[in-house]
Amino acid sequence: MNKYTIALCVGALAGCSGNAPEQRLIQLPTDGPIAETVNGTPVPQSLLEAVARGRNLQLDKPEQREQALKLTTDFVLMAQAVKRENFFADTRFAADIEAARLKAIAETGMAALEKQTPIGDEVLKAQYDSEVGHAGKFEYDFTQLLFADEAEALRAQEELLAGRPFAQVFEAWRGKAKQAKAFNRIRADQLPAPLAQAFAQMTAGDATKVPLKTDFGWHVVHLDATKPFAPPPFEQVRENIRAAVLLKAGQARLEKMREQAKVEYPPGTAAPTKSADSKP
Repeated sequence: MNKYTIALCVGALAGCSGNAPEQRLIQLPTDGPIAETVNGTPVPQSLLEAVARGRNLQLDKPEQREQALKLTTDFVLMAQAVKRENFFADTRFAADIEAARLKAIAETGMAALEKQTPIGDEVLKAQYDSEVGHAGKFEYDFTQLLFADEAEALRAQEELLAGRPFAQVFEAWRGKAKQAKAFNRIRADQLPAPLAQAFAQMTAGDATKVPLKTDFGWHVVHLDATKPFAPPPFEQVRENIRAAVLLKAGQARLEKMREQAKVEYPPGTAAPTKSADSKP
């Protein structure tokens, strides 16, 4: 089963444990329309519809409905097998299922909250204009040697200053560098600030005069080409911008919930740092 399958199964599996207060195999009301009954287990139409949504299947199309129904049947059969084999007696299995259940709740809940956040075109256009401004007017092709050690970066740079062609310096030092790579069509907003600032003062064919320090290390760089950058029209990227704005809003909402939450840890357990990536 893939991760999608596990996420959908988790609701059905969560009540299989002997210690769970809810013993029904499927944790949904069964007083509405029933899509099928599998080994005596009624399967609500709402579950079939959820499975179809998850796979972008349209139930009004016979072939796609058949696919959704078969997949739903498989989910229920697997849940029945788990209950029959009493897999929830294994604490690790139970914990894996609970983690998947909470992950599914978090992700689906975030999507539901996004739908409650209306974003007009004026907000999207402002974001578009901001991104275009940060992107700059050019794209850069460049080749770089990235060093973890400043001394090695300085020795490579000295060879360039002595007149040795960059291609030869690159070949001589690529085995010692942290990274030796050519990049194409990179915008200013995709670069560390020292590189973006340096490229703005360079022309194609130039190399750095001194190694540039960033959080990644020490860069010795050759600017291969500078090309005009034409951003895609707003209409073409509107929905991508909407998704990015919604994601940012969701992250801000989650951060506020973290700040307001009372979270306690056992003695001797260090709390995670703010830089830890814990977003759903």
